[in-house]
Amino acid sequence: MFILAVKASFPIDWMCRKLKVSRASFYRSLRPAVPTPTQVRHTVLDAHVVRVYEREKGMAGRDQITTILGQEGVSIATGTVGTILTGRGLRAVRMRAWKKTTTVDPDARTEHIRNHMLDGDGKREFISTVPGTRFCGDI
Repeated sequence: MFILAVKASFPIDWMCRKLKVSRASFYRSLRPAVPTPTQVRHTVLDAHVVRVYEREKGMAGRDQITTILGQEGVSIATGTVGTILTGRGLRAVRMRAWKKTTTVDPDARTEHIRNHMLDGDGKREFISTVPGTRFCGDI
């Protein structure tokens, strides 16, 4: 590298500034490409998460995988499990389908229900002269 060749003549920070290279990246280039302890731990955790996910046949989500790994003695955060699953494109299978719980009964009799928000002409009116006589809301 050029900076290493002439570092005896010029200060490293000055050369980095002139060459528009950050000092951190210069010093990083001097170190061998050894994985950091965090990267090593993440690789180990990645293997554990995938193992549990496959053992559970994709039915366990991030919370369940975190609980299972905790019972096995592996300390891992829920967010880390979620990041690993997302990074690998894995997603838990839904246990049950969405169920519609409200249905409209076509035979229901609603003639007796009057809309108290309509005026005499059938237009919506929200202004009340007596308190507590007109209520409206959203369900």
